[in-house]
Amino acid sequence: MADKFQVGEFCWNELATADVQKARDFYSKVFGWTYEEHPTDNYVYTIIKKNGKEIGGIWSIPTEKQKDIPPHWMSYILVENIADFVKKAEQNGAKVLQAPKKAGKFGTLAVIIDPTGAHIAFWEPAKM
Repeated sequence: MADKFQVGEFCWNELATADVQKARDFYSKVFGWTYEEHPTDNYVYTIIKKNGKEIGGIWSIPTEKQKDIPPHWMSYILVENIADFVKKAEQNGAKVLQAPKKAGKFGTLAVIIDPTGAHIAFWEPAKM
């Protein structure tokens, strides 16, 4: 996904929901999206596709977290050194919601809350 984007650009969108099947049904009817499931150790990550192109993902909010995490879309911005970008964001008034963490073999993500209260994620792809 990241090879098509430049640092500082939005590179991925992801839906977190308590009902993945209901979301899949809705978006396939509205936009014609198709899906590809990728089981992980803890859950199934669903890749969203349009005309064969990967355009986003869907994950299920765990039952025990559904009171704390509402259904939402998250956008990711491409970075080249996630630790540096998280530090720069903090120095400029952001709060770290999710410190950098590995996303399997694909890369590293972090989530911040910007000074206006908006949530945004950073994505550093794994070096292949």
